Amino acid sequence: MKEYADTRMHTAEHILNQTMVRLFNKGRAFSSHIEKKKSKCDYHFDRNLTPEEVQDIQKRVNDVIAEALPVSERLMPRSEAEKIFDTSRLPQDASGDTLRV
Repeated sequence: MKEYADTRMHTAEHILNQTMVRLFNKGRAFSSHIEKKKSKCDYHFDRNLTPEEVQDIQKRVNDVIAEALPVSERLMPRSEAEKIFDTSRLPQDASGDTLRV
């Protein structure tokens, strides 16, 4: 399991990914680098986002963060997780019958 310097940034990545899926239906980031001070997520687009789109994304992500919703994790059988979540991007070393979600 990858260790994050700041788990809040990891959670923000999930919020951004879902925002991008909802707005553009392009899927999650195909590449990301998450750090405390500066992070990046790469998405497949055939054009640049407009300044208005970027502003809308930022607002939507910040609105979710401002809700201060609880974030938790739990262990579940891989077979159950695969029915609920897209597990195709799990790292190679995520083997075994139990996943942390």
